[in-house]
Amino acid sequence: MYKLNSILENRTINQLISDFKRSPNQLNKPHESDAEILKLNNTLLAVTTDSISEEISQGLYDDPYLVGWMIVTVNMSDLAAVGATPLGILISEIIPKHFKEEKNKELQKGISDACNTYNTFVLGGDTNEGDCLVLTGTAIGIINQDKSISRIGCKPNDIVYTSGRLGSGNAYAISKLISQTNSFSNYKPLAQLKYANVNMQYASCCMDTSDGLITTLDQLMRLNNYGFELDENLENAIDIRAFEYSKNLNIPPWLLFAGQHGEFELIFTIPNNTKDLFLKEAFQNSLNPIELGKVIHQKEIKIPLYDELISMNTTFIRNLPIETNSDVNHYLKMLLEYDYQIKNEPCLKFTSP
Repeated sequence: MYKLNSILENRTINQLISDFKRSPNQLNKPHESDAEILKLNNTLLAVTTDSISEEISQGLYDDPYLVGWMIVTVNMSDLAAVGATPLGILISEIIPKHFKEEKNKELQKGISDACNTYNTFVLGGDTNEGDCLVLTGTAIGIINQDKSISRIGCKPNDIVYTSGRLGSGNAYAISKLISQTNSFSNYKPLAQLKYANVNMQYASCCMDTSDGLITTLDQLMRLNNYGFELDENLENAIDIRAFEYSKNLNIPPWLLFAGQHGEFELIFTIPNNTKDLFLKEAFQNSLNPIELGKVIHQKEIKIPLYDELISMNTTFIRNLPIETNSDVNHYLKMLLEYDYQIKNEPCLKFTSP
């Protein structure tokens, strides 16, 4: 693995789990999969858990309906990345004492609507009272083949795809946390469960974009010891509304890939020799994957910017939220300074350690 511990979040996770005993039934190692994969007799079980807390406390999610929708979606997205079919979700809800009844109804409606959308069920959970609203979901799925899709397996010259356009998550975050205008509305991402069958057949690795494109590609690079080179027509993969929004704010569009609030699309790789078969089956199933680039031997993320192919300092980008203590204005300022450096010194190599 290529210096996973250079990323502060990875280092924290490794420290937390250092004394934990791994289940003999667990097939994946830490960091290798969006969901945990357990073999039970002849069945593969996918299990994942995620919380929504910081997003609420920071004001990113202030609509109870969206909170309910997201607690289901973030967990379904992890199941989608490993090719699992959902069995259901358990949800823990910590609800403030003075939470208004109409807000509580909207919260539960968001959960219900999301479950209906993904054809899954709330299997149970827990309720408690606390100072702040916090939701935690644990989703369970079944993998109907003898192996799952993991984050490991891509090879040089594999083609990199996204399941849909990118950037809406970070545009929404800018709207809520920085410009504070609510001018980028209607953020309601969908977990890409519809890709499970075709990706199980063709994908060599997969990860969702819950933390944005650059974080996703960087983690895949560190796990596979190969890098990625993105195409010149990369702007075609940006959500149209997000692209226009960034232009109106004079924010470089590539920053929509750098921020760590994603849109829950899937990033996956397809071997070049099966590309045509994959695309044929995808289109037959009304799927519209977008080609992003290719896997390369060099352990770096190369993005075409300002008429140059830039090797991005992805370690800097990924560690920046922690190093700026989640100060979103300082965070954006540092990203804009990095963009200025790229624009004015395009020949510099920004290789991730």
